[in-house]
Amino acid sequence: MNDPVKTFNQLKSIVTPFFNMAVNTVVHGIHNVPPSGKLIIVGNHRSDMDPFVVSATFPRFISWVAADYTFRIPLFKDLISKAGCIPMAIDSKVSMSSIKMIQQVFKRGEVLGIFPEGHDYMVRNDFTKGMVDFHEGFSAFSIRNKVDITPFIITPIEETISDIPIAPILRAFMGLPEEVCSIKKRVTYKKVLVSYGKKIDHRDYLNYSLEEGMKKISNDTKEQMLELQAQAKLLAGA
Repeated sequence: MNDPVKTFNQLKSIVTPFFNMAVNTVVHGIHNVPPSGKLIIVGNHRSDMDPFVVSATFPRFISWVAADYTFRIPLFKDLISKAGCIPMAIDSKVSMSSIKMIQQVFKRGEVLGIFPEGHDYMVRNDFTKGMVDFHEGFSAFSIRNKVDITPFIITPIEETISDIPIAPILRAFMGLPEEVCSIKKRVTYKKVLVSYGKKIDHRDYLNYSLEEGMKKISNDTKEQMLELQAQAKLLAGA
């Protein structure tokens, strides 16, 4: 039987040394990451390299939430499934099977990783702009499962922007959605700063209605991420 934690750590031990040769990663605020217990980590998403950047710097196993269409990509789908990734529909309609997988993550006291922008930032394909609107599913997971959130921000210090090497027709053949097939450019990091912020305590939102609590926790998370981003840009420019 496959052990996602073991597979994740094996892949991490193999990939990270090569990844570190390609990307100079600077980390701040790692002391803000709880050493144990159930947790949601939430961050910005501007490159397909982001999960690898975070996984390489994060001291714990992460069950990443990934767009369901990534589970159609040959070979890659097998790796992410075995490494504990959880498929999520891009229309934000969460399937019962995904909900059960997420609940199991929390039951085991593990970490769920989410990019609340989804793929929207990369679809917009303007890497000079700020973050796009958040999908608020992560805030519902936090409130309903009584789980704290640790926000993070990935700030590029040096990067290149180039054409996506996979032709649109091939992406369509793999079953990727039209908006993903039409993406023209991708970011490749050379040097990045990963900043982890202070936890957002789920208990501060339990006295609101679910809808109000979701909106507030989403706004507060984004606000802290913007503060982290501003601090990171100062550090990067220092």
